[in-house]
Amino acid sequence: MNKTYELVCQLPAQAASERIQGLLSKEGVEYRAANLSIASTRTPIVVFSIQPKLYSHSNWVGVNPFVYVSGVNVRFEPADGGNTKVTVCVHRRRVFLFAALGIASGLLAARAMPEPAGALFFIGFTCAVWFGIVSFLGGYLIKKEIGDYLKVPSSAAGEF
Repeated sequence: MNKTYELVCQLPAQAASERIQGLLSKEGVEYRAANLSIASTRTPIVVFSIQPKLYSHSNWVGVNPFVYVSGVNVRFEPADGGNTKVTVCVHRRRVFLFAALGIASGLLAARAMPEPAGALFFIGFTCAVWFGIVSFLGGYLIKKEIGDYLKVPSSAAGEF
């Protein structure tokens, strides 16, 4: 259920931690920070697609990926040469719930189709849901957003 990513940034550990705290606050994630680690205590929950929490200007998709995950833990460890090793652990229980709902709706649609077409539709739809929700929103997009936020020059860190 959890996915762990490791990144290396050229910022000191404390500066990297402050940047990620700013990102999480901006995206509506409540967290607890201590000893160069951040643990989310609550991620935003969206019920309707008109809620502003669902959208973000921090990535190219325009979607807040933290809405789809149950939690995020980030650890910062100083490394050689002033670099910082950043370990991101994404808790994806909520992502699997979204995927299960999507796959169930695909099954209902596939049952209304003739036999071979319905089976092919269901297989393709399941693969698309798994890639789109679990792999992309529940993993890659969070890793990319955190990595990009750590690469931003300090003068533009909050200006997206």
